[in-house]
Amino acid sequence: MSLKPKSWKRVHAVRDAQVKLAIGAAAVAMRNEATLVNNAERLKKLRDNAFDAGHCQNGASLHAQLELAQRLIRADGEISTALVRARQHLAQVERQRTAAYIDRETTSKLLDRAIAQADETAERKAARLPLRRKNTKEAEE
Repeated sequence: MSLKPKSWKRVHAVRDAQVKLAIGAAAVAMRNEATLVNNAERLKKLRDNAFDAGHCQNGASLHAQLELAQRLIRADGEISTALVRARQHLAQVERQRTAAYIDRETTSKLLDRAIAQADETAERKAARLPLRRKNTKEAEE
């Protein structure tokens, strides 16, 4: 491999940054899903209470209660759809996070091999060089 040590560090830093970005994206996706689940539970409780029409005294209040119940049912469908999309997005982000981890580990292994090979090459070159002889004048002194 013809990479220089600074390039090795740069490549490894890029892979680390990709992993950190993937972790952050996964955390955001998890929070979004948790928020939607919480909203769906709150909406379900509100919808269950909306079908209790015992406190409606006249037709207008019954009509308002009916309209509220219909809106809650529509909102429940919309939040269910959003939750499905959020779970799909979370799965996609998790796959990207896993791929980033795999890329980082592969890069680390390849860079370790490249460093070892470069060290070995440097040692072989150093071994081939003749030893420096001291000048005879320096030896006599």
